[in-house]
Amino acid sequence: MQPVRAMLVSALLLSGSTVPARADDFLNRVRAKMAEILLRQPDYTCTETVERTRQAAGNRSKIQDTLRLEVALVDGKEMFAWPGSKQFEDRDLRELVSTGMFGNGNFAIFARILFLTNAPVFTNRSEAALAGQPAVRYDFQVSRSVSGHRLSVDDREAVVGFHGWFYADPATLDVRRVQVIADDIPSDLNLSRVETAVDYSRMRIGDEDFLLPVESELLMASHEVVSRNWVRFSSCRRFMGESTLTFDDPFLDSVAAAFVAPDRRQEVEIPAGLTLQLEMPTLDLMQAAVGDSIQAVMRADLRNHRQLLAPKGAIARGRIVQLNRDSGSFVLRIDFQDLDWPGGHARLKLSFDQAALVRPVITPGREEGQILISRQAGPRLSGILMFWRTE
Repeated sequence: MQPVRAMLVSALLLSGSTVPARADDFLNRVRAKMAEILLRQPDYTCTETVERTRQAAGNRSKIQDTLRLEVALVDGKEMFAWPGSKQFEDRDLRELVSTGMFGNGNFAIFARILFLTNAPVFTNRSEAALAGQPAVRYDFQVSRSVSGHRLSVDDREAVVGFHGWFYADPATLDVRRVQVIADDIPSDLNLSRVETAVDYSRMRIGDEDFLLPVESELLMASHEVVSRNWVRFSSCRRFMGESTLTFDDPFLDSVAAAFVAPDRRQEVEIPAGLTLQLEMPTLDLMQAAVGDSIQAVMRADLRNHRQLLAPKGAIARGRIVQLNRDSGSFVLRIDFQDLDWPGGHARLKLSFDQAALVRPVITPGREEGQILISRQAGPRLSGILMFWRTE
């Protein structure tokens, strides 16, 4: 059965509302403190690593793939980009992650709905334990009309209400976990259950500590399959307006320093049917993730007949767009998009042809563009020469 594309998208509909007075003084204090924390937080960005699993009925859960993205909270809105991208773009999340299950809201929006709006109705305070520590639990309900909680499966979507609960620390008033469960899911979505859990902890941004999400789990279940996303947030830092994203990568810095300013480079058009010899970087297939950038070195001049198009040593830049870890092999797909060298640049569209001087453990996959890597090759690849054809 082909996996469906499922998406969970939440939007803050009632931002800026004041927190109403309630009879429960502890709840008032928790909400007031969370409101102060959320309103004082600067715009910030974190690395989001998502391990996606699927479990068909009667079978064991299997890891589907791992995604790595940058997620930012800007003006109260969640925005996403691939690692290394120059900027975040305000676009539909489904344009970025086009396959499998993915969702938002866990980074910031659910907390803002609960603690900055009048949307939730709170009930049932109880004493509880969370990870062996005492906590106070409150249940809540948010109606469909104000939830902004949208579920999408392939080309079908619906806005639903949700209920759940949160746990707060009785001493510090910090919220430690929020659990959200979708209500009244339309039958045409073929979903029986959709749940999101978010764990919070104190993290430093700049010179201050803020209460931020650190882990999350998203579950979408149908009668045939249960899909889970295990999410970790790390490397959180202040988002600096119009500035570009930067990463501590000496190799990338050295490559950038070797090239002249983009407006002084010659733009070269590369025709279809040529072969690029690319020496691949060291790649750990167990640690790499969809979204990671890839840079490979061209090991021979690229010529069209006698015309030199790009010199040996040019850098092909791309991104991992598929990395499945099957029982006997890895299925890898890389989308190379740019070729850079001092004084020149070309746009790329490549398809994998073959690997050189390697036993038949690295071959084209079943689908166009896939690289099938037998586990006999080991999970760590280094310095392998691959041949790619231009399209």
